[in-house]
Amino acid sequence: MAEWIYDRTGRPQIIIDGDRFLDRSGNKTMGWIDGNGAFTLAGQHAGWYEDGVLWDLRNHWAGFTEEATRNIPSQPEVTQTRPMPDTGNSPNRPEFEPTSIRPEAGDFSTIPLDYFFDDPKPLAPSFYEDIQGV
Repeated sequence: MAEWIYDRTGRPQIIIDGDRFLDRSGNKTMGWIDGNGAFTLAGQHAGWYEDGVLWDLRNHWAGFTEEATRNIPSQPEVTQTRPMPDTGNSPNRPEFEPTSIRPEAGDFSTIPLDYFFDDPKPLAPSFYEDIQGV
């Protein structure tokens, strides 16, 4: 069953449908879930997804489902709902790179959900370093 992932302001931004993350339209696969890892379309480790919470590489939460069971710091109320679109077909899953060592949990992530699954290689490592302080 597909469900919304809300950003830190409580707005629905992306969709989780089984083992994949989709854009708001429900037509474009943005990333994947493998175990508790969240991955880009190319299979790069982007963070973790556990108990309805999406965590970035610094282990700061970036989004949550309405039914999230894990306590996250300063969880906002869901302020806006949006109808769930029909979801498109799933592309082939890539080979996933190993997940990195998970740091201690932090507060909210500075990565907007719209950019969460952008591949950081080869063009964006400095962008991610800048916004994550890595």
